[in-house]
Amino acid sequence: MKRRGIVILSVFLLGVLGFVCGSHAASQAFVQADQTGAAAQKPKAQEAPAPKPAPKKGVSEAAQAEAKLEPKMPAGTPGKPFHFPKPATRALANDLRVFVVSGSKEPSVTVRLVLTAAGSLYDPAGKPGVAAMTANLLTQGTGKRSAQQIAEAIDFVGGSLSASADHDGAYITVTVVKKDFDLAMDLLSDVTLHAEFKSEELERRRQQLLSGLQLQYSDPSYLASVTFDRVVYGQHLYGLPDEGTPESVRALSRDDVVHFRDAYYVPNQALLAFAGDITPEAAFAAAEKYLGAWPRKDAVAADALGTKRPKGVHIFLIDKPDAVQTQIRVGRPGIRRNHPDYIPLYVTNRIFGGGFNSRLNTEVRQKKGLTYGASSGFNSHKLAGDFEASTSTRTEATVEATKLVVDLIGRMASGEVAPEELTFATDYLAGVFPIQSETPEQVAGRILAVAHFDLPADYNDTYQQKVREVGPEQVKAMATRYFDVADLDLVLVGNAGQFREALKKEFPNAKSEEIAYDQLDLLAADLRKAKETPAAATPESIERGKAILAAAAQAAGGAALDSIESVEFTTSGKISVPQGEFSTQAKAWVVFPDHLSVETTLPIGVIKQGFDGKAGWSAGPQGASDLPPNFNAEFQRSIDLVAGWGVYRQAMAGKAQVSFLGEEEIEGKKALAVEWLSGPAKAKLYFDPETHLLVGARYRQVTPQGPAEILQVWSDFVDVSGAAPGVKFPRRSVNYRQGAKFTETTVEGLKVNTKPDLALFSKPAK
Repeated sequence: MKRRGIVILSVFLLGVLGFVCGSHAASQAFVQADQTGAAAQKPKAQEAPAPKPAPKKGVSEAAQAEAKLEPKMPAGTPGKPFHFPKPATRALANDLRVFVVSGSKEPSVTVRLVLTAAGSLYDPAGKPGVAAMTANLLTQGTGKRSAQQIAEAIDFVGGSLSASADHDGAYITVTVVKKDFDLAMDLLSDVTLHAEFKSEELERRRQQLLSGLQLQYSDPSYLASVTFDRVVYGQHLYGLPDEGTPESVRALSRDDVVHFRDAYYVPNQALLAFAGDITPEAAFAAAEKYLGAWPRKDAVAADALGTKRPKGVHIFLIDKPDAVQTQIRVGRPGIRRNHPDYIPLYVTNRIFGGGFNSRLNTEVRQKKGLTYGASSGFNSHKLAGDFEASTSTRTEATVEATKLVVDLIGRMASGEVAPEELTFATDYLAGVFPIQSETPEQVAGRILAVAHFDLPADYNDTYQQKVREVGPEQVKAMATRYFDVADLDLVLVGNAGQFREALKKEFPNAKSEEIAYDQLDLLAADLRKAKETPAAATPESIERGKAILAAAAQAAGGAALDSIESVEFTTSGKISVPQGEFSTQAKAWVVFPDHLSVETTLPIGVIKQGFDGKAGWSAGPQGASDLPPNFNAEFQRSIDLVAGWGVYRQAMAGKAQVSFLGEEEIEGKKALAVEWLSGPAKAKLYFDPETHLLVGARYRQVTPQGPAEILQVWSDFVDVSGAAPGVKFPRRSVNYRQGAKFTETTVEGLKVNTKPDLALFSKPAK
């Protein structure tokens, strides 16, 4: 398992049991193990640096200062002549445009298909993520091959096959050695034309995606990047993440995916490139054989950009109180990919923030020591683009770093650059071009980009020359035109309470908005989640709720429940996280009404947690620690929901605060929904109308990654043997977090009234 600083303690392990609590424990055990699962579209800013090291002993500070390394630009060397290969081209009868570049240092062939009208730019209104899901499912089964057979076929020949989508298109790429070329074409055409989008594969991918998004929505860097896009592009699809949002992913259906493929996977809106050890004749013949019968179809045009954003400086604060660093994004609208200014602007940005020796990184990182890295870029799409400068810093330096980034943009706007800055930028960009055009896949990508983005036909042939021809006058024009500090969007994600007022003083004329990170909704016009407006309880709904609980209490054991003072049980199961699926074992002890202890075995080790009625704690290989007071309500709710016995006790004692909400479906079955309150803890409880038993609970849970929506489902009820005959206990539990299955557990052993040692519930000394 990859490791990015596993934080095991200060979390609930209760979710591993599924019977006890939602998902604190197991989730945090894995949340920082690998946060690269469904990364943001743009590179993350580097984290803020650690404190500077103390001076070395025996060496004076003055001497060390003299020995300090200053960033210097290496002298350029004359570049070797490079001629980009010219492709042979042909259009098939169905208007599929084919490009072939022959010749390779290796006996391999890369085939790349670009569907120019199948990117997220064409997602249905209100449903971002359909294009990405469609592309991701292409290789997961067709009419004649299962997902496993597809994977085994390409692995057997040592090749690669991938499918993905971004804003401007969908891409299917296959690379094999020459002798396996026919297999490559058969696989590519099969997944493109005959993907079945099986429901089980869709659900599997949905679960993976929701798990990844759950982690990303706790990641300040991801939140900063997606919020910046949303602010710059408004509600246009360029402003939404390719993979969608948790809400849109949950709402996505198989019909959405099938309709998208049928409507937008069309040959007359597609480009096909062959590069490597293949002749044009062989490539054209293969294109005709495998894709020539693909029927053409008119595709719907993408939506144009909506209302232009208002001019001026706008600050968007995403408040994440537990953040120790602040992610900073500063930028504005940019240019489309085929804009005439693209190359001179690319050179200009190389000087400003496009490399390690750029002005931005040199000032923010190397001179001021405010971050480990700062960069900028013009992200250009087919219809529009944006300029974004990004960095991060420690909380107390937020205002200083933000002001410095804005000031540097302002200085760049003057357009004054040193000759050596310009020479270094043009030499680098022109010199690296051949290195980035070596492999068949790179060559195919560059050829297709020309057609995809409507670039000049000689773009690749003249690129180096045009880069080297960029002079100081062009740079000044670009800087003046695109680095205007009077028109900027600033997005900051961090502990806003620590810098909010100072930031307003530094930017007094800016319009400022603040949103709690767990209230961020990228689909909403104002970026805020709609406020919940629960139905007001009536005397009738209260009485109906009490009656449902009373019936449930009787069905679960009635008066016999009063004889249960404690329960202990063991479980086995599995936990699903972005890193994969792992087995778990756990043992829990409960002493009613308010003591709980859990010992869980995970792949990372054994974790213990407990609650003694007053405070909670967590212990693992790294030691023991107290849990924050706001976790107390989570523990108490967990105890009450163990088989629902705590809830039933309240009902029989007349202490239940409940209200009937109506009928709802839970896992495809009708259930009676009741709102339940017990002190600070609350939940929506679901009861089977036939057995009357508690079969589910939905609630909002405090987690180290922020509030999470939890759904627990119980089934397979059995009688408790021993001191409480007739009392029911569920053997199976499934736990969903943010709509994705998180844990699934089965009770292996169960005992009641065992009088556990109260020391189990106290924090270990070590």
